[in-house]
Amino acid sequence: MNPTATPIRAATACKALLIILLTFPAASALANSAAHYFESVKQDPVKLRQFLQQFPKGGDLHNHLSGAIYAESYLAWAREDGKCIDLDTHIITPPPCGSAANLDEIMADASRTPMEPIIDALSIRNFARRSISGHDQFFATFDRFRSAAMGRFGDMVAEARRRAGRQNMVYLELMLSLGMLEVAQLAAHSGRLDRPFGQRINHAEVDTIVDAVVKQLDDIEIRQKQLLGCSSEAAVTPTGCDVTVRFQAQVLRTFAPVQVYAQTLLAVKLIQADPRVVGLNFVAPEDHRIALRDYRQHMRFVAELSAAFPSRPAGIALHAGELTMGLVPPEDLGWHIRDAVATAGATRIGHGIDIAYDDDMDGLLKTMAKQDVMVEINLTSNDVILGITGAAHPLPTYLEYGVPVTLSTDDEGVSRIDLTHEYQRAATTYNLGYSQLRGFARNSLQYSFLPGARLFDNPEKGQAVSACANQDLGSTDTSRMCAEFLAASPKATLQWELEKRLSAFEARF
Repeated sequence: MNPTATPIRAATACKALLIILLTFPAASALANSAAHYFESVKQDPVKLRQFLQQFPKGGDLHNHLSGAIYAESYLAWAREDGKCIDLDTHIITPPPCGSAANLDEIMADASRTPMEPIIDALSIRNFARRSISGHDQFFATFDRFRSAAMGRFGDMVAEARRRAGRQNMVYLELMLSLGMLEVAQLAAHSGRLDRPFGQRINHAEVDTIVDAVVKQLDDIEIRQKQLLGCSSEAAVTPTGCDVTVRFQAQVLRTFAPVQVYAQTLLAVKLIQADPRVVGLNFVAPEDHRIALRDYRQHMRFVAELSAAFPSRPAGIALHAGELTMGLVPPEDLGWHIRDAVATAGATRIGHGIDIAYDDDMDGLLKTMAKQDVMVEINLTSNDVILGITGAAHPLPTYLEYGVPVTLSTDDEGVSRIDLTHEYQRAATTYNLGYSQLRGFARNSLQYSFLPGARLFDNPEKGQAVSACANQDLGSTDTSRMCAEFLAASPKATLQWELEKRLSAFEARF
């Protein structure tokens, strides 16, 4: 044996360790300082809120655009648009008002018609004081403000972006159903599921709807940028303008099978046609009798149609397992998550509450961890809709098994929350540490449907891919290899921005 080999290896190892210590000590110390401060304020709701509001949270991946808007905004827009409201049902309607009340008149004289009951009806505010369940109140709100949303999608995106910007977020994936009613109507008249692929519905007519939706997205983009004041001439970037927005096409799953098929086709075609549409989802109450009856068929639709367009596969995020005992019979519990992953190929699961009812939870969780299937956790809506909170929520179980997780709002306007609220609720309910919350933030971009390679091999540990492995995360001074990697990946570029913000945030402590 060469007598100099051991000392040489030892010297090389020491040199490598020194490089690591010189490269990362500042970042590690800053993170530790932030973590220490976080622990010191965890039991102080006021200081914790301020800490988490400023904490860079990455993005919100599970956010329905219509449910993200606060009732006060819907009422203001409906008033400006001359719309009406039935004071018994609290449903907003287009003019002429007839027996309904003119919103401009009643809002001009609040002493005659108090607005508080209307706001309550358009959200879950004060629902516990009423005889209706949280589940029924939550889902009832959408029909009430549906008309107020018409013609205001740009305003809605602007509100969501502005709120995200105030909370130090950089990304939103917003779900919306543009074109879905039109394609469902087309399928009702001419769709046939017993025909071969390509003949079940007229693809040329679906493409016409695609073109109309793309035009709507153009109009939305112009309108929301105007409202936010986003322009290259602005001396200071207005709040929200630096929040990247992408959309998921949401399929309404309570229609007839051929109509759900047509909507799924539209969703996949939108992903091919417009880079602003990055994924698809299935929405409406999972416990609805049609959603329960046709769930397995719906998963097959997703599998078939995403496989038909392999050049740009759909980002598949599916509501699955938003169910609990008593809401549905036991036979309808415990298999939706498995079917969404195994049949539809979902890479993200929304809610995932009924995992405990799966016939082999241990096996499913290990599969999800191995396949990197992320779960979008919505604590407040799970509480309101299902009554699931605290130890009954599977969040700790997902974490225990190493299943990737992030926090999201679901319908922040209806629930009257924001993403900061969800981070605070998670931290205090489950006594989570700072590194876990930072992992949630990183996961929100790592598992987004933005195109490009991911920045991290391990987001929670901050372990970057080899191209950027020896760089200070978020630094403006990167190696050529890392710079080229970031330039080729919109996803990694946004992840790098998050790291930059995390470094600046942690430097305060």
